Amino acid sequence: MLYRIELDADLHAPTRWPYVEDGFFFNTPAHVRQQHPGTGHTLLAVNTRTGRAEARCTFFVDGRQARSPAAAPFGSVEFTDTLPDTVLAHFLDTLLAVVSASGVSSFRLVNYPHGYAPRQAQQLTEQLIRRGFGIVATTASYLLSITDDPFDARIDASERRRLQKCRNAGFRFEHWATPHIDHITAFLVSTRQQQGYALSLPPDRLGQLLRAFPNQFLVFAVSDTVTIAALTIAVRVRADILYSFLPASSPDYHTYSPIVLLTDGLVGYCQQQHIRLLDLGVALDGNHQPKPSLSRFKRRLGAQESPRLTFEKQF
Repeated sequence: MLYRIELDADLHAPTRWPYVEDGFFFNTPAHVRQQHPGTGHTLLAVNTRTGRAEARCTFFVDGRQARSPAAAPFGSVEFTDTLPDTVLAHFLDTLLAVVSASGVSSFRLVNYPHGYAPRQAQQLTEQLIRRGFGIVATTASYLLSITDDPFDARIDASERRRLQKCRNAGFRFEHWATPHIDHITAFLVSTRQQQGYALSLPPDRLGQLLRAFPNQFLVFAVSDTVTIAALTIAVRVRADILYSFLPASSPDYHTYSPIVLLTDGLVGYCQQQHIRLLDLGVALDGNHQPKPSLSRFKRRLGAQESPRLTFEKQF
């Protein structure tokens, strides 16, 4: 038998079956270990010839619900493009059996944006619906494909004017390789409060992630001499995907719209690092409701909507 299904019941033990390829960071053992102090399990489809996993899903049991992820933008089922359909079907059937045996009444999966891996996302959606999952939420992520074209040739004329205004003012874009974490979290908290938003992560939790994963959580900023005009914490989700996770702009620089220069710098960074996709995140307000003005802004930057689906099955 070429494939077998294995269950890692102890997330803190060294994994016996590493994933076969560069997978999504949020599904790596290092990240899932720190997502939740409760019960977590990883199911794997292992290629017996190579000893490497070609499908994986880490789920956490919290009361009467199982979910994936516990604390990340997405988790769900990840699998390689070459995994046979029959193996995926067997993997999903086993996953449901294991989750059901844990005594929960529901199982929730938050998937990655469709545009990250369109064929797998569509295949997984069809397989989950066939097994009784419903789509309980759809959130649009805004993805910008990276090409050799300069950023200012692809954006709306209004944003091109704002980009030039930032350049004329002497603002500079930087990647902070050794960021001052307390200054960053203070800026994010302050700007969110001024805009009536709450920070999506507690500052201490954000600091922990920046310290624990300096190669995945990257800080980029636009500065006016020594003053921060805008910054973002971006996540290297995969070798070829960068996710602008926590962007923030100082209200003092509203007339300049420094996020445009920040995005220009991110595109340049992606081109240098051979990253094919820049995820500009969602367009939601402080109450997690759609924000049309932010949606329009991201489209003017050249981004395209990509659905991120949340599935749930009742037992």
